[in-house]
Amino acid sequence: MEYSVPINYVLPINGMRETYWTEFGYKLDNKDLVKEDTRIMPVGSGFLIAAKESFWPVEDLLNQYNLQIETARIFVTNPNMKLQIHRDCVSKKQQLREWAINIPIDNCDKGTNEWFSDTDNDFTDETFIPGGSAVMAAGMREYNISEVCGLDQIRLIRTDVMHRSNNIGNDKRRVVLSIRGSSHLTYNEVAKRIKEYIT
Repeated sequence: MEYSVPINYVLPINGMRETYWTEFGYKLDNKDLVKEDTRIMPVGSGFLIAAKESFWPVEDLLNQYNLQIETARIFVTNPNMKLQIHRDCVSKKQQLREWAINIPIDNCDKGTNEWFSDTDNDFTDETFIPGGSAVMAAGMREYNISEVCGLDQIRLIRTDVMHRSNNIGNDKRRVVLSIRGSSHLTYNEVAKRIKEYIT
């Protein structure tokens, strides 16, 4: 795959799922609770949650590849919905972020990640969304999918290429923890560290 690399590492996912539900998950069906929690941002087809201050036991995983956590977000895709196609940016800057380590937290046995390369698509109109730290593709039209993968394990994913979560066919919310490290490292540099560790 061109835009993702599997990471064979065991994390205490049950405990991480419990952290998600204790801090955020129970609030998502209550508009008042969502409004009160400034870490939760509703988006058209789900929620974007600022989660760096929560405890995620990922330090040993990151140390394995000589990486440090810069920020953490939770992407929640509502049942049978797709998140909007986007490129990730460094927090509130119009600087693209090339990579993230995505960890399946809940209901990730269905749904996929999709990428839309510039070679296969024309993204002439892109809009920077400071609050979401992302660049969005114009409109809601469909684009040509360049690559697809599931998230049945931890994965390094490329985030400066247009991509989205597709949760069609899943009757539950898909919850993914996305760990972001130094924006000075490229996707290829991080992928090389992971592949060298495996071999």
